[in-house]
Amino acid sequence: MMPADAIKSVITPLLKDWLIQYGRWTDGKEPKRYAVVRPVGGGLATLVRRPQFTLLLIGAKGDAQTVPSMAADSIIEAMRKTNGGLVCMRAGEPVYSNTNDGRHTYEFSISTITN
Repeated sequence: MMPADAIKSVITPLLKDWLIQYGRWTDGKEPKRYAVVRPVGGGLATLVRRPQFTLLLIGAKGDAQTVPSMAADSIIEAMRKTNGGLVCMRAGEPVYSNTNDGRHTYEFSISTITN
């Protein structure tokens, strides 16, 4: 299993009402919640690989700040419980910001280790 697939397999069941995107955020016409998995590089490609990602959680217009915050917390806890498989995931501390139109966002890093 590839690290991006492992991340998606953890977050998909937790984010049932969210649109999951890979690479960059593309806003739609309907007010939705978005989860964007973005690769940001990692160490040298050796036998043990350490790709790095960020996960950006964007609440829908009108959502309370707690919506993406609670989603971030549940994902981080799920990653703690799933470690030890083919892909080990470690999440960083979520950082709050908002979009130009006032939607609440949380973003955090995800370090993976796979061989």
